Amino acid sequence: MKQTADLNWDELEGTDAEHLLTSLKTFIRSLSADKNQVDDIFQETVLRTKRSKKLSELESPLAYMITVSKSVLYDFQKKTTPQAVDIDEVSLHSDSASPDSVYLNQQKLALVDDILSGMSALRRDIFLLRRVDGLSRDEIATRLEVSVEVVKKHLTRAMVEITVRLEEAGWIDEH
Repeated sequence: MKQTADLNWDELEGTDAEHLLTSLKTFIRSLSADKNQVDDIFQETVLRTKRSKKLSELESPLAYMITVSKSVLYDFQKKTTPQAVDIDEVSLHSDSASPDSVYLNQQKLALVDDILSGMSALRRDIFLLRRVDGLSRDEIATRLEVSVEVVKKHLTRAMVEITVRLEEAGWIDEH
């Protein structure tokens, strides 16, 4: 391959381009099993790289493109991740005490309980400490002796799991 200082997008020749782009695509395949997503990430990575940098400005074009591809994957996943539902919005109580509404509320509560019981103990504890006990992320991290990042990760994943399951069961509208 040519010296990277001599490369620009217009001068990138067959084997140089082929090697760079094949290496990039191989890396992206290692991130996602979905062929369509791999193609989309690859195209978006090349477009973003072309828009933002000349190859001659890059010390390592492949390393830069790999970094861009990770950002693209993150953006794609953010778009496809269901929006979290505020658990307070899922009504478990009703003003009317009709047998039907009581039964439906019991069904909602049973589903939420089932979802929580299927989570790992750490994720369930973090979720309950935050949503039921009202502790801050810092307080939870201190109490459970984990990092705040671990608390954030488990809260997000718990909310996504609850949201998806409630949507699948028809208890909330999909966005």
